[in-house]
Amino acid sequence: MMRSTTRIVGALSACVLLAACGAPVQDARPTVRIAEAVQPSPARALDKILPTQEELSVLGPNGMMGQRVQGGPSMLLATIGEADATPADCVSPTYRLQRVVYDTAAVQSVASQSWTGGSFDAPPVSGFFGVVQFSSEADARAFFADAADKWHRCNGQALVLNQPDHGAQRTSRITDVTVDGRMVSAMVMQDSGSMSQRALGVAADCVVDVEVSDMNGLGGPQAAATLARVMLEKVGTA
Repeated sequence: MMRSTTRIVGALSACVLLAACGAPVQDARPTVRIAEAVQPSPARALDKILPTQEELSVLGPNGMMGQRVQGGPSMLLATIGEADATPADCVSPTYRLQRVVYDTAAVQSVASQSWTGGSFDAPPVSGFFGVVQFSSEADARAFFADAADKWHRCNGQALVLNQPDHGAQRTSRITDVTVDGRMVSAMVMQDSGSMSQRALGVAADCVVDVEVSDMNGLGGPQAAATLARVMLEKVGTA
């Protein structure tokens, strides 16, 4: 009887071992999935988006183009520091193409150009035109939405610029902010009495940043908005 029991136990043990050997081995290690890297937008010829001399004729018949500047994010202007202006959110509508405004965004490339016009029988007019390409259309739209919200909230507010190291202390008042689909525009009055028209617009993966200054002009931001639209229309072919 003892010998029979031993045989049964041995047979059962063999079955257990065979079952264990036949069972698939479970891998307890975590599965590593490698996501495909997001490719940045193909580089655009941003200089093709900047307005031409002919397109700038809306500002006046006489004018001279400044030097074109083009490159990476380092081409953004750094004339306003993070702690120089109060409230900081109002730097965007007041000052053009500032690094402190764009530094948290996925900027890929930048191009800009200035223009100066005027004559003996007309007030001096100047313009500044910038275009920023972002890493994707989503990045450009997100930046514009945030900027448009800031412009809207800054409507009627005064921005105080304090740069004691440069002997500068100025106050600017932001007015006439209009958000219209893919564009936002505003007027900025400096304490010196000069006026600036501002416009910011988005198309595809690009944002255009425009300033038109008229020493004696008291109208709305029509010229800046008009030129911003001209630039936006050219994004698709750049």
